[in-house]
Amino acid sequence: MDEKNISENQIASQKGVFLIVNRQMIPLVKSVTTLGRHLGNDIVFHEEFLSRYHAEVVYEERKYVLYDKNSTSGTFVNGKKIEKCFLNSGDLISFANINIMFVNNNSKIQVKSTGTTQSLRNPSDS
Repeated sequence: MDEKNISENQIASQKGVFLIVNRQMIPLVKSVTTLGRHLGNDIVFHEEFLSRYHAEVVYEERKYVLYDKNSTSGTFVNGKKIEKCFLNSGDLISFANINIMFVNNNSKIQVKSTGTTQSLRNPSDS
């Protein structure tokens, strides 16, 4: 690992930056966090409709960026389909019926959130 990745990892691993998945807080401690169905991902989902390597969250230039990895069913942020999206605290990431909230409470790398934070509650729970 080179010095740039080490310093980025140190910044990224500071408390306050995480994903909320199924009421579980998952801290983002790596420069690249992968999400998908394959067991080699950092965050693994077992739903058939997800691609093996569905998406990734990358810490670059002091910002978190979500990339869709050419998934079949698509990646959405706040209801809009994306290929690449800069994440703001409170953004809702969706893969079909999976909802993930990005939270950035780290003031050193926090970007002012634009838009409304949406509930993670599943509409079928009503």
